[in-house]
Amino acid sequence: MPAVSKARTPCIAQLARELGYASKPTLIRHLQRIDELAPQIDPDLIYPQDWVVFRVTGYRPDINAPDMVPGDALRGDLSALAETISEAAGLTPDDMHEPVLGIDDLASRWSVSRKSIERYRRLGLIARRLDLGKGRRSVVFRTETVEWFETLHANRLGRAKRFERISQRELRRFHRWARAYNARLGWTRSQAALRIAQRSGHSQEGVRLALIRLDDRARKPIFNEPGPTSDREGEIALRALMRGLAPGTIAKRNKRRVSAIGRAARLARLRKLRDLALPTEPPEPGQLESILESPALQQIERVEAPRDLASLIDTMRQRLPSVAFEEQARARAIYLLRRACGHRAAQIDERAPSGVLLDQIETDLRLITMLQRSLLRSQLTLVLSSIENRLGGPIDTLAPTRIAQLVLAGIKVASGAIDRFDPTHGGRIAAPIGLAVNRFAAAQPDVSQPVSTGRAARRIASGIAIDDWTRSVTPWQRWLDPDPRIVTVLDQLEERDRVVLVLRFGLGDARPITREQLANLYDTTRIHAARFERSALRNARLLLRS
Repeated sequence: MPAVSKARTPCIAQLARELGYASKPTLIRHLQRIDELAPQIDPDLIYPQDWVVFRVTGYRPDINAPDMVPGDALRGDLSALAETISEAAGLTPDDMHEPVLGIDDLASRWSVSRKSIERYRRLGLIARRLDLGKGRRSVVFRTETVEWFETLHANRLGRAKRFERISQRELRRFHRWARAYNARLGWTRSQAALRIAQRSGHSQEGVRLALIRLDDRARKPIFNEPGPTSDREGEIALRALMRGLAPGTIAKRNKRRVSAIGRAARLARLRKLRDLALPTEPPEPGQLESILESPALQQIERVEAPRDLASLIDTMRQRLPSVAFEEQARARAIYLLRRACGHRAAQIDERAPSGVLLDQIETDLRLITMLQRSLLRSQLTLVLSSIENRLGGPIDTLAPTRIAQLVLAGIKVASGAIDRFDPTHGGRIAAPIGLAVNRFAAAQPDVSQPVSTGRAARRIASGIAIDDWTRSVTPWQRWLDPDPRIVTVLDQLEERDRVVLVLRFGLGDARPITREQLANLYDTTRIHAARFERSALRNARLLLRS
């Protein structure tokens, strides 16, 4: 029975012990993250302990003095961590849904001893331990991991081996088969590689790379296909989809398959969600569902911001009533939704991001925006009074352009205070907002010094345009909100287009809904619901142009 490798780094060994109590599905997710992490480790860098825990578990711990792990030591301990986790999960051969190789298979493949394979595990060759029953264990390696290791350590293993172990005779046969598949069936390189792999016993990825090399050497390539989509293509595809363009149109313009465009856009959405750095600790079971059923969240009044500076200042001087129960419910919903969104985003597999899960997260983020707008509107008076208290007089004594800068910045500071507010500790949101705006105002040279006594106050003239503060309440509005001008043409749209836009993007006083919910509303499929959404966006943009 192969011995379990032991992590040499104390913090990694501690992590291995702590993860042993998790459920089997959770441990399998940890193993997938370890596989993704290994190729990204630079042996010349140093990594903090909390970052390692986050990359393996998706949970970012609060460690006051995290240990610093050298990259080469971290890479050497990842296989030991994976083996300990797989042993704790009780993995069996039925749990492996992809090709794997044993120690003897690798020893024969690389013409090395079993002892060498043991050393390679310290170089980042991630292993799994499988329970074969009756106390027997087996150490296996995923084919994808083996191919990555071969690429990384080509010099060590020997270039002459040509690690895919495909002979020249097999390459000529692959070339002949691939040309026939493409000419007669119109298959892509991936489709041909899958069929050839089934016929030859090689891995699909190994065959695909072989076909790429054959095309690179040939005067007339078999497959005239572009490479994988770039991050920039994903960003462009995402913007086009938000404008209502059909995926087929985008694919045709970029000479891509529709599936490639869809995956590139989903990856772009996932990158944006991960960049938000939302908390990844999930809420307690039932907490979020309970608060979302609260009457305070069934109807959320639409907030419209004046675009005239004088009107905005007048609005901020009108003290609006704030219901404590409603405020607490909405603040708690924001707190729980942020945690739920961060947790789900961390669980998404980058290799196959789920469009359904992405849509659920984005819909919840739109709901957070609506809730944050409503809370901010009730605190506008506090924002203005905090600035004027520091100023020692009415804000009208400043130049109009400076007033606009201070007011918008103060609202943004207040929005950040709501982001950090933890309603589980009790209290009202006015306290953290007041402190944050006071600190902001104290740092402004023309505000921290009281105005001179007897200084004549200006009267802000009407007609001074100001940005819409509701458009910058949350960072994700930049890509999740539709064109703000669409609101002005809603009444001109057909009923279905108007309902779709209002419900999907929360343009009214009802909570935004997912495509799944929209499909249920119209008794159709998610694909048709997506078409309804794109059609509504296109029709609204046509009205704006006219």
